[in-house]
Amino acid sequence: MSFAREEGIVDVHVHPLPLLPEDVLINELNAANVDICVLLAIDVDTHYIDEPKFRMQLMQRLIDVGVWDVNVLNYMKTLISLAKTTNERVADLIRRYSQRFIGFGSINVSKGLSYVSDKLDEIDKLNLAGIKLIPTLQFFNPSQSMDELKLIFEFCSKNAKKVMFHTGCDPGIWEIPEVSEDANPKYLESIIKDYEDVPVILAHAGSYSLRFPGIWLNEALKLGKKYDNVWFDISAVIYLVTERKFVDKIRSEIGMMKVLFGSDYPVIKGYSIKSMVDEIKKSKYLSNEEKSNVLKLNAIRLFNL
Repeated sequence: MSFAREEGIVDVHVHPLPLLPEDVLINELNAANVDICVLLAIDVDTHYIDEPKFRMQLMQRLIDVGVWDVNVLNYMKTLISLAKTTNERVADLIRRYSQRFIGFGSINVSKGLSYVSDKLDEIDKLNLAGIKLIPTLQFFNPSQSMDELKLIFEFCSKNAKKVMFHTGCDPGIWEIPEVSEDANPKYLESIIKDYEDVPVILAHAGSYSLRFPGIWLNEALKLGKKYDNVWFDISAVIYLVTERKFVDKIRSEIGMMKVLFGSDYPVIKGYSIKSMVDEIKKSKYLSNEEKSNVLKLNAIRLFNL
């Protein structure tokens, strides 16, 4: 794979959701001059919400933050169902567009060691480049799932693969920070420290939150400052490179050499990939060199494009 056009873009965060027509995805990438993008699987399962023990634990967490409406659980199930994207779907798209797509599989860590092992075999056979983990929708806390994470990181270390963690909040009920607490980057330091040869992308840079923009950016930057293998994508948080207070903070803490453009397409309502790219290009607070790094050059280095 090679980077074809000097003006082209690398998007490291795209969701090929089952409901997203293939031609719509391709047209969207073309309109934004995206030459290469990372497609992300999401391995999620709604059955946990129906299991009595887990349901009670989840309800208790919701009650603790003042949410008493049991219909919230049905909303959570709907969102999870819509998000589910199999490793096979990602691999199929890559087979047909091998010069355009990089694929990350996904593993639902909460299903235990045996399941993780089987999914690693699947990801290996499908020749995917990395693994996407999402503590919010997969209902796990990294600090309480170390055995499973070590298995994943051992695999990635031996096979030169990358890991992407969702960090920050999520839509709907997950906008409540206490409900999304498992996706606080602070829980990742132990595993990052033990596997410094495995590149780790902190999706959303710990910052996604409509209510509290930049919610866990400090925790994310702390990791980036201590560990060279930590990278940041700005999907759903483009303001990190268009608002001065965030640009100044990131530049002073880690610089812009590990910041990656991601669109989160098609999840962010009201935004196209092109509109996000244009916002970055128009940013008053990034130099032209920094814009090029964020939009393509950093990803070229990370993925050896």
